[in-house]
Amino acid sequence: MRWATSLPGILSVMIALAACAPGTTVETVGGGTSRVTEPVPVDILDARFNIPFLLSEVDSVHRSLRDGGAVVHESYFSGEARVAVVEHVDGTWFGRVSITRAGDRAAFSEFPGRTPMRDATPRIVPVEGEHTVGFVAFDGGCLAFRFLKRVKGDTGNIDDRQDPDTFVAGYSCTVEIDRLVEAFGFMSPEDAARLERRTSI
Repeated sequence: MRWATSLPGILSVMIALAACAPGTTVETVGGGTSRVTEPVPVDILDARFNIPFLLSEVDSVHRSLRDGGAVVHESYFSGEARVAVVEHVDGTWFGRVSITRAGDRAAFSEFPGRTPMRDATPRIVPVEGEHTVGFVAFDGGCLAFRFLKRVKGDTGNIDDRQDPDTFVAGYSCTVEIDRLVEAFGFMSPEDAARLERRTSI
């Protein structure tokens, strides 16, 4: 699996991930192609992942599926602009091709050019964390990020080495990368409760 390309809109283009029109063919994180289902709006409190809690600019979420539901896509928007995308493999994990690509600095170096920092010369550093691989580009207080991380527990499969199962990419000026990488995961009841308090004010 590999990140998908070609999205409309200013910040949507920046992420260049998982276009979600019905039956759209997308490039996956691993470099293949696949079709995604029509996206369904979900309440931000019902997002599967805690991006709305971590990125305060997120005000809507859309979910779609591919590969018969084995892969979940969530797209996160601020107004009309897509600011982050998550791709999660439910029962397994990403393969070596995807992991190698996520750790390829040269491949990542093209990514900031698809974000609002496209005219800048950002500083690129690898992300840090257990069972995590990827990079972040910094430009002032803003960052473009693309990484793989393991978020679920052991699947029970004999060959499960805890390789990453979730791909995260986006652009934000409201979060610190260390907090994003460390705290990213499934939306917990605690995250949802704090998010509800924040959005109810």
